[in-house]
Amino acid sequence: MLVSLVSVMTLVLLSAAPDPQGPTCRSIDSHVACGYQCKSDGQRVRCAQTPQGRCQVVDGQAVCFDPPAHIVRLYGDALPEPECKTIDGQVACGYQCATQFGKVKCARTPAGMCAGRSDEIVCFDPPPEVYAVYGRDTPKAECRGNGPELACGYKCTLGAGKVACSKTPLGVCRSDGLRLTCFDPPAHAFCAWGKSLPPLQCQLSDNQPVCGYGCTKAYSKVACSATPKGMCKVFDSEVFCFDPPTTEDADPACLSLVGLATMTAP
Repeated sequence: MLVSLVSVMTLVLLSAAPDPQGPTCRSIDSHVACGYQCKSDGQRVRCAQTPQGRCQVVDGQAVCFDPPAHIVRLYGDALPEPECKTIDGQVACGYQCATQFGKVKCARTPAGMCAGRSDEIVCFDPPPEVYAVYGRDTPKAECRGNGPELACGYKCTLGAGKVACSKTPLGVCRSDGLRLTCFDPPAHAFCAWGKSLPPLQCQLSDNQPVCGYGCTKAYSKVACSATPKGMCKVFDSEVFCFDPPTTEDADPACLSLVGLATMTAP
């Protein structure tokens, strides 16, 4: 009987023990922080706000990094470990960290990119719709410079003495000689067509580039729809375009990942 009672008490104590991977709170000098993987540098306490977050002490400073929610959902336990870099007392954590003249910045997602130029650091992260379509195979972004300018993203292009990049692998950048503009398909189009989304069409409208689908011209004016199912018509020498809803044809998981509502039957 005594053995059975001891066994029961042991099970109760074990079941009541705190989860070492669970949230906790720590305090130092009346400063309290709560979360996951809390770390103290002797002056302050920092805690990650998600189970996938990471905290560490770098160059005498406690720092934490939490990946965006859509990245956590996509990678799960296979999420690549972030890095931390420090320079001149500045610390940053994330991915593809870059340092430049006493500054440091990091991308927040694995396919992001950071680069420094002319005393500045530019970082870019692919938007959620790109991750929703390409998954863990999301193409890594790039950075390109032109003189003092620096831009990061996809299909980085030089034109009109400037540099610009699209936000998605299916975007395009065009110049009219004076301006350099980039165009990207909308998020709901990515969720509806995925990798089969047709390339954007581009034309000049009053000598300025315009990109989209079904581009239609009336005299010197051009207008384009935003999605492949859109339509453009000319009335009274003007172009009018319309895009039917695409969310009803879109992948619900993709829409959820990018924060768009799904269309449900009544």
